[in-house]
Amino acid sequence: AALDTGLHERLAALELDPNVYYHIGSGQSSDPLMWGNRAEVLKAQVDFARQNPNVFLELKTKSDHLSPLLELNPPENLFLSWSLNTDAVVIHEEHGTASLERRLDTARQAADSGIKVGFHFHPMVRYQGSFAEYQAVIAEVMRRFSTDEIAFVSLGTLTFIKSVLKTLRETPNKSKILQMPMEQQAGKWSYPYAVKREIFQAAWEAFEPWREEVFFYICMEDPRLWEDVLGWKYENNEAFESAMLAHLRAKLTTPCLPIETSRTAASSKSDS
Repeated sequence: AALDTGLHERLAALELDPNVYYHIGSGQSSDPLMWGNRAEVLKAQVDFARQNPNVFLELKTKSDHLSPLLELNPPENLFLSWSLNTDAVVIHEEHGTASLERRLDTARQAADSGIKVGFHFHPMVRYQGSFAEYQAVIAEVMRRFSTDEIAFVSLGTLTFIKSVLKTLRETPNKSKILQMPMEQQAGKWSYPYAVKREIFQAAWEAFEPWREEVFFYICMEDPRLWEDVLGWKYENNEAFESAMLAHLRAKLTTPCLPIETSRTAASSKSDS
């Protein structure tokens, strides 16, 4: 795949209001770390974040290729997020990506370097024994990281438009994803509502020690799931975006506490 050699110019041409905060994500159609700094694409993004302190730039990845970013000394308004899944899903469905262990190791390295990290449990997949496996991954995340190091955590699952389903059926890559039970919701195909509720509820229960310290959200799902799982919802998308930006403003300008100190404080709070 060809890399955009004019990214510096494209980013410089964006007209941003300096009095408005923005959350901009990179990594929806490709992985911002896997190519390193080829064609200076990574440097262009780091420079963009440095030149626009009102932008919270999220690099979303499944990679363990961190050193090129660290060499560029990213500013505090740039943060990294890893898409996490169970070993079963990573091994059988996420071909060519870093293992779960390598993702967690690399996220730990980023946090040790002063970069805030986020985690997307997305897409969560239901299979025999999956609830226990996701809860084990969540327990490992909470063991390795302090809440002060976490930008946010999101939960989500698989949602397809009809054309994507057709492409998946025709692809030579072996996948069991299309064996999942699906029903149509708002023009897309996904798990039935009850299945999603079970998936997210198991994860939310596992994250109980972090609920008061970390910003959580459910990604691109029926608002009823927020109420059924989290116990609350935002009135609209604007309210959600405002809450996330306020959280990022606080989180990305607060120095991380040593992990042992932070864990002690978090444990004391959750026990009170």
